[in-house]
Amino acid sequence: MKLFSNNLDNIFKTENILNLAAFVLIIFVFINFTHNSSDPHRYKLIEKNTYLKVDGYQFKKNMNDYLVADSTYAHALDRKCEITGNMHDRHKVRWVKELFLKNLFKASYSINSFLPYYVNILLHSFLIFLTLIFLNKAFKLEKIFTLFFLLYITFIFQQDHGEHSYSIFEMFFLSIALYASKNKNIFLLTLVSIFAVLNRESGFLIPLTWLIFNSDYKKLIVSFGVVFAAFLSVNLSLVECIFKLKFFIPLEPQEGQINVSDLKYLNIFSIGKLLMINYIFPFGIIVFNYIKSNIKNNYLILIVSLYFVMFLLAIPIHHVAVRMIILPLIFTSFYLAKQK
Repeated sequence: MKLFSNNLDNIFKTENILNLAAFVLIIFVFINFTHNSSDPHRYKLIEKNTYLKVDGYQFKKNMNDYLVADSTYAHALDRKCEITGNMHDRHKVRWVKELFLKNLFKASYSINSFLPYYVNILLHSFLIFLTLIFLNKAFKLEKIFTLFFLLYITFIFQQDHGEHSYSIFEMFFLSIALYASKNKNIFLLTLVSIFAVLNRESGFLIPLTWLIFNSDYKKLIVSFGVVFAAFLSVNLSLVECIFKLKFFIPLEPQEGQINVSDLKYLNIFSIGKLLMINYIFPFGIIVFNYIKSNIKNNYLILIVSLYFVMFLLAIPIHHVAVRMIILPLIFTSFYLAKQK
C-alpha cells in the first residue's frame, strides 16, 4: 500500500503535471498550425479562381493522401546530381529523413487511412516536447523558462511557413547535442550529429557545441570526421554537387519567396517586422545574455554567428520556422548568464 502511495505521489509531482500540461499544449498548438497553414489541403477548386473551404473530414483525407503520396518525396529521393538554381536542390541530401517519414506514414496508412495525419502531429509535437525535456535536464533552469519555451514555440507556429519539419528535427538534435556536450559525452554528440546532418546540412554546426563546455579539440576533430564520413557515404551519388556551394546556397532569386531584392518593394513597417521577428529578437536575446554574463563564452557566440550568416545567405528572410533551431542556444545563453 505504501509503495502504491509513493508511486502515486511521483505521478502527481508538480514537475510531471507541468510536463504533461506542456505536452498537451504543444499538441494543440501544432494541430492549430496544421489546420491554418496547409492551404492546398484546406480548399478545393470549384471553378477558375474560385475555391471552397473543405470540411474537417476532407481536410484530413487530403493531408493523409499528401503524406503517403510518392510525389511528396520524389524530389528528395531522386539521386541525380543536378543544380538548377532552386533552393530545393539541396533537399536531395536529406533523403534519409524523407525516406523515414515516407515509410512511417505508409506503414500507419496501412493500418488506418486516417492515421498518418495523427502520426504527423504526434511525432513533431513529441520532438518539440523532448527538446524541452533535454534542455531542462541539461541546464536545470527555473520553471519560468518552460513558459518562455512554450511562448516561443507558440509564437513561431502562429506564423504561416513551410519546411517546419526540418527545423523541429534539428532543434531536437541540437538540444541533445548540448546535453551531451555539457555531460562530456562525445559518443552521444557524434551520433546525434550524424542524424542532424542527414536531416539538414546545417547540422554540421552541431558538433561545435562541444567547445561550449569542453576544451578537448581532438575529440571534436574525430567527431566531425565521423559525421562528415557518414554524410558523404550516404550521398556518394551526389558527390559532384556536394562540393559546389551553389548546390546549397542558390544565388538566383527564389520564386514565391521574399528575397533581399524584394525589400525595396516593402514599406518600412514590414521590413521592421521581418527584421525584428527573424533576427533582432532571437539573436538579440543571446547577445544580451552574453553581455551580462560574468564569463564570456566566445564559442557560443561563434556558433550563433555561424547560424546568423546561414540565415542571411541560405534561407529566405521570412522563413520564421528556422528560428526554432536557435532556441536551444537561447537556453544555453540563459544558463551561462547565471553562472557565477
